[in-house]
Amino acid sequence: MSDETQLGTSGNDLKVKAPANPVKKTKESKAISAGQASPSVPNKKVALKKLEPDTTKLLMGLRDKANKKDLGRKIRDSEIIHLGLSLIEPHHLETLKESTYSEQDRLHMAHQDYQKIHGKLSLDQYIGKLLRGEIRVAP
Repeated sequence: MSDETQLGTSGNDLKVKAPANPVKKTKESKAISAGQASPSVPNKKVALKKLEPDTTKLLMGLRDKANKKDLGRKIRDSEIIHLGLSLIEPHHLETLKESTYSEQDRLHMAHQDYQKIHGKLSLDQYIGKLLRGEIRVAP
């Protein structure tokens, strides 16, 4: 029974044909499933999962430039990222925060600031005052 497998222990045993070419994971298929580049695809590079393609391209370019040297070990992506993160200042974070606000968020923030100074006022009343020109909001 080289190509067949016998199942069961009763008198009505079933014979199931085993697959002719069982799929074996080679080093290449293991590397692909682990997210590494395949030897048959030389231009494919592994990057961090959560980075956008433009960011990955920029990181790879910086790493390649930094590693064009005759001596010393290769510079790792994590070293470049760490250096870049250490250069971020508080005003950079404020700029990032500002870029995430929608117009509705800005309206709610202005409403909250107005309430801190002038007391409780519903959002509808606040919008009405804005439309009538009773309130001026600085840009």
